[in-house]
Amino acid sequence: MAFEFEHSAKNPLHPVSYLKMLAMHSRLEIVWTGQQEISAQDLAQKIHESMLSMEREFNRFSEKSPLSVVNLKASREEVCIGEDLFMALELCEAFRRGTRGYFDVATSTSCGRDMVSYTLNPKSHSVRFTAAEVNLDLGGFAKGFALERLRTLFTEQGVERALMNFGSSSILALGSHPYGEWWAVGVDHTKQHGIVAHEVHLRDGAMSVSGRNYKGEYHIVNPHTGASVAGEDLILVEGRSALVCEVLSTALYAAPKSERGAILSQYEGYHAKQIACGECGSVEIHEIG
Repeated sequence: MAFEFEHSAKNPLHPVSYLKMLAMHSRLEIVWTGQQEISAQDLAQKIHESMLSMEREFNRFSEKSPLSVVNLKASREEVCIGEDLFMALELCEAFRRGTRGYFDVATSTSCGRDMVSYTLNPKSHSVRFTAAEVNLDLGGFAKGFALERLRTLFTEQGVERALMNFGSSSILALGSHPYGEWWAVGVDHTKQHGIVAHEVHLRDGAMSVSGRNYKGEYHIVNPHTGASVAGEDLILVEGRSALVCEVLSTALYAAPKSERGAILSQYEGYHAKQIACGECGSVEIHEIG
C-alpha cells in the first residue's frame, strides 16, 4: 500500500501538503496546510501506517486478518480480538439499535430487526456469533472510523486546516479553507458526467453520501430482508462525526421513507437530504426529517 506525497511552499503563509493512497478498496486523498515539508512528510508516513494497521485489522478478504478469523470461527467458539476491533463491534451494535436495524455489519440468512448477531464478552475481550450463518462486513463503517482516527492524528500534530476525502463518499473537514469560511465539496450528479448535483460547505464537520456505487451497482443491503436496495436517489448526511455520517447515510438509504425521519431524530446535530438526479441534468433535493 504505497502513497503519493506532494508539498508546496510557494505561499509561505499557507504551505500546502497533499497525500493520496489506496486503502480499504477506496482512494484516500488529503490536503492540509500549515506544516513545513519535513513535518508534513512525517505526518504522511503516520497516516500511511495507521491505514495499514486498519487494513490488517478490518479486511475480511485477507485470510490472516482478525476479522476473517472471527468470520471463520466465531459461530463455533468465542474468539479473542484486539482493542480496535472490539471497540468497532461495540459501536456497530449501538448503531444497529439506534437505526432500527437498518445499519448492520452482520449479514445473516435469519434476518430480523431485533436480531442480535453477535455477543461481546468484555472480560475475555472476545466475540461469538449467535447463529452459524453470520458473517461480518465492516465496509460501511471502516471509512468513517478511519477518518475519525485521522482527525485525532491531525489534531495531535497541531494541524488546524485539512480536507480528507475517502472514496468520494465519506469526507471530513478540519477548520476552513485558508481563504474562505468553509471547504466547498461537490456531490457528483449520478446521470450527467461533470455536473455537480449539490455543493456542501464544511467547516469542522463531515459528510457522507450513499447510493449506487461508481460502477452503477446497488451494493447496500436492507438488513431486514437481505436484498439489495434499488434506490435511484442519493442520501447525503452532514454533521460533526464522519463515522456517524457514514452510518446514517447507509441506514437512511436502506430504510423506507416512512422511517427515515424517526431514525435521524435519534442523532442530534445531523442533517440529511435526499438528492434525485434527472436524466437531463436536473436535480431535486428534499430534506429528511
